[in-house]
Amino acid sequence: MIEQSRVNVSISVLSTDFTELEHTLELIRLSGADSVHLDIMDGRFVPNISFGSSIAADIVRASGLPCCAHLMIEHPEEAFDAFVAAGVAELLFHVEATRFPFRALQLLNGFGIRKGVAVNPATQVESVFPLLGSVDTVLLMSVEPGFGGQSFLPGTLTKVRALRSAADRTGTPLRIAVDGGVDASNAAALRDAGADELVAGTAFFGAPDAPAFVRLLKGA
Repeated sequence: MIEQSRVNVSISVLSTDFTELEHTLELIRLSGADSVHLDIMDGRFVPNISFGSSIAADIVRASGLPCCAHLMIEHPEEAFDAFVAAGVAELLFHVEATRFPFRALQLLNGFGIRKGVAVNPATQVESVFPLLGSVDTVLLMSVEPGFGGQSFLPGTLTKVRALRSAADRTGTPLRIAVDGGVDASNAAALRDAGADELVAGTAFFGAPDAPAFVRLLKGA
């Protein structure tokens, strides 16, 4: 298990006011967060629609931080080229969105970026164990994907522990990220369970002191 001091914090821009995007990115940068999380929704895999690769490229260019494209879309393989061209540092797709996750990961191998899979709350975490040797990151959704502001599902802690145990048992380097409802009430428990990265959105933008909130998530 990693030390708590190495836990990363990534900020999702889904909950921001996009008319204030420049200010939002400055706030994230000055907060001490490690990266920007881009929730890409197609209106089919999840009910909502967010934005595409063009806006992602603008955010990458303006943020000054590594950006992760979290593809909540059907047939994610069809979008890989566009988001890699947008300059993201990491690309994650949902295991539920493709019949061929190994093939999708192989397609990402040649791009030279971090890659991984995301797992919905109702999906058994054991389903991704065969993929562990092929991914850099597994993102565990701790709310249903597609909507901001939901409450954290406490069963996620069991998934984090199981995933950390599987990675440690096989000696597999793995970043375990948790996304959804992450805030001051659950950050310590997630770190203790073995999470390496905490993704926050609503709680970050609602915090009166963004740098203090990020430090709290990191356990610093």
